[in-house]
Amino acid sequence: MRGLVRLYRQFMLRSMLRHKLPAAAAVLGIALGVAVMLAIRLANRSITDTFRTAVDSVSGAASLSIMGEAGRFDERKLARLEWLREYGTASPVIEGYAMLLEPGDPRLSADRVGWPRGEILHLLGIDVLVDRPIREYRLLRTSQEEREPTTEEFLRLVVDPSAVVVTERFARRKGLSIGDRIALAFGSNRKDLVIRGLLLDEGPARTLDGNFAIMDIAAAQWAFGRMGYIDRVDLRLKADIDVAAAERAIAARLPPGLRVEPPDQASSRNETMIAAFHFNLAALSGIALLVGLFLIYNTASIGVAARREEIGILQAVGAGRPTVLALVLGETVLVWGAGFALGILLARWLARGAVGATARTVETFYLAEAAEASARQLSLTRGEILLAVLITLPLALAAAFWPAWRAASIRPIEVIHGAQRMRRNLRPPRALLAAAALLALLGGGLATLPPVGGLPVFGFAAGAVLVLAAAFVVPSVLWAACWLARRAAAPLVRPLRAEFRLASANLLGSIGRVSTSVAALAVSLAMAVAIAVLVGSFRETVIYWLDSTLRADVMVRPITLNSATSEAEIGIEVLDALRRDPDVASVNWVQIRQVPYGDRGIRLAAAPLDLIMKHQTLLFKSPRDPAAAARRAIARDEVLVSESFSIRFNKRPGDEVELPTPTGRQSFRVAAVYYDYASNQGTVTVDSGTYRRRFAALGESPLPSSVGLYLRPGADPETVRQRLAETVPGAEALAIVTNSNVRREALRVFDSTFRITYALEGIAIVIAGLGIFSTLLTLIYERRQEIGLISLVGASPRQVRRMVVLEAVLLGAVSQAVGLLIGLLLAMILIYVVNVQSFGWTIQFHWPPGFVLQSTVLILAAAALFGFYPAIRAANVEALQTVRDE
Repeated sequence: MRGLVRLYRQFMLRSMLRHKLPAAAAVLGIALGVAVMLAIRLANRSITDTFRTAVDSVSGAASLSIMGEAGRFDERKLARLEWLREYGTASPVIEGYAMLLEPGDPRLSADRVGWPRGEILHLLGIDVLVDRPIREYRLLRTSQEEREPTTEEFLRLVVDPSAVVVTERFARRKGLSIGDRIALAFGSNRKDLVIRGLLLDEGPARTLDGNFAIMDIAAAQWAFGRMGYIDRVDLRLKADIDVAAAERAIAARLPPGLRVEPPDQASSRNETMIAAFHFNLAALSGIALLVGLFLIYNTASIGVAARREEIGILQAVGAGRPTVLALVLGETVLVWGAGFALGILLARWLARGAVGATARTVETFYLAEAAEASARQLSLTRGEILLAVLITLPLALAAAFWPAWRAASIRPIEVIHGAQRMRRNLRPPRALLAAAALLALLGGGLATLPPVGGLPVFGFAAGAVLVLAAAFVVPSVLWAACWLARRAAAPLVRPLRAEFRLASANLLGSIGRVSTSVAALAVSLAMAVAIAVLVGSFRETVIYWLDSTLRADVMVRPITLNSATSEAEIGIEVLDALRRDPDVASVNWVQIRQVPYGDRGIRLAAAPLDLIMKHQTLLFKSPRDPAAAARRAIARDEVLVSESFSIRFNKRPGDEVELPTPTGRQSFRVAAVYYDYASNQGTVTVDSGTYRRRFAALGESPLPSSVGLYLRPGADPETVRQRLAETVPGAEALAIVTNSNVRREALRVFDSTFRITYALEGIAIVIAGLGIFSTLLTLIYERRQEIGLISLVGASPRQVRRMVVLEAVLLGAVSQAVGLLIGLLLAMILIYVVNVQSFGWTIQFHWPPGFVLQSTVLILAAAALFGFYPAIRAANVEALQTVRDE
């Protein structure tokens, strides 16, 4: 063992220190691959932990929650739930979100040009006298002293409708104290409240980075405009009662229109909603790691090429294959270890950026802030580090095994006579093309399989098979490119004719060696092309959808409605004021609510379908006559469903869907399916009349979540917007924007959503560029004698440099050609399989010629740039000394 360590130090470490650049490239490649993989895992954990912590903290010690089938329910039903006391303590709850209106905040100013965003508070309305056993507020402060609040101080919260209790963390961040007044936006209503207490950093106060507040339940009903309604009843069971048994017994006794479920059920729905997005990110993060492993292969190959003579001598003096194999693989472990350690350090830094992108992608602004705060506190667990080791170390050893086996197979006689260099690959075997064709057929077959648990497992498997097919097709494409360069390009470029022929001949003789590196770059470029085509196609589809459906001149909505999970509403007085404006010809509106559907949450939309059809604000997928279907839906209480709902739950026109209503679940017939790219949750739209008859208690009209204003001919949208911002009651709690600004904001959100995919793409390309660099260095080490001979027969250093740079350009060109082909196929899988199975959206394919041209030029330029240093090294080969050594 001691002898092996000495050999390792003398033959491996010394050589690796002498050839630092290839080793550094491999270390960086592994580091980036590990960092991206762990960063995405941290980001995913941060998002899901934020969901789970928020639900768990706010739920407190509640064992079960009773809520309406269709959401909030009439508080008079509480009188029929007195028997819940047999099971434990029951506390009614109002829950929602309010936005802090800070003076001077430019995001909330009257001349804003986009949807404003402010700091969101998660607000809980409770009966403070009965809720304490469920949510413990032992450290609640209602005065400047840190002590238990008195009964009188608790009662003050009950009788004062303007009282609010915020967390110490929030108050400290905003410079607030007890007795200060704050303005909050509840939907379209502004309420001026007084801070009557502070929650210390415990329990519910820790949720969402301290953006949490409580009010008395009656005050919360008044603030939210939900007088007479409650959101749920939290129940803490007695210690001797089994939760599962109690859930079954309570469900059997509940009146129609109510349901019981564990409080973590909402967290599970949210996690289900974002599971597909996280799965896709995790799959994409593997790209950087995959390409980094190709660098391990190159580094091991460089080491073998640089030490062929030494390895031959070792074999001659009695070192067996196991010894040589252990030495090369030991070097790989060292490179992997350095890269892994650096990747661990980079992971948290990359995770913060990933959290920002993923949090906003899953639709909640306050969640983005809370998730980013969570990411700052998260650290990698031992289990995650061990998992990363178990994934990356075997892959690194597998990547280095073939170079190590070649080193162990070197025979001393071959080193002495140079016989190994005489074995050169010319035309690759046709069996590789056949294997590529079979793999392509296999990938096509996998792409037709259904999702597994709602995740596009077979879609990504099809992509992986196509990537493998690319590796098999690269040798043939490289051979064809070299043949064309020698036969066609060389005669056309007379000043570089000799260099072209030498470069193509060199690569022809090294096809087996360089194919793996070219395949690595081709895979990265294929992913770049696939993502570019996906994003470009999605963007063009969204633009077309906006052009077809976004027809209102001015849009109005509450500033708190900044996510698909918020249910902010516009009051009747605001709606009447909008209708009274002299330049408003027509008003269209929609109400959005969150309702449970199976193990997921969906959106229930109510709108006047006659106005929607008049203004053509829906783009229908089926049936052929959507106008007739909409008229039938109005007359027969039928529903329209979004494409994502249709695909996710396999519902078509004529099928039945069972939806929650205040009187229980009822069946509705699907009249039509429409395209909707605003949310991937799935949306069911009903006519406002249907909503009043079937979904609203006592037949009241739904309150709009957003309003579209159609102006009279000649009216200026910007002028109307400014006037409304000054005259509509509570305008500071409203976002009033013009059509053009809505479009611009929609595209801004779209671009920010895909920012993380651009980052992953860039990292993969950088790693692959390092692959060209290390590949050329490997070729130079292997061809030192040939380069020396070329110099001796008259080639100048400039010609040698040109030859190597042309080799780099040829490698880049082949990589780009294969990358375009495979990227196109991968894009089709992403668009027609992965995207549909993950999000339920149909995207129209759009080929971006500008990107193809630009990327081709950049890849060729980058290849030449990465080949410049190896070219200098080749030109500096000591020709006479090299040949003399030979």
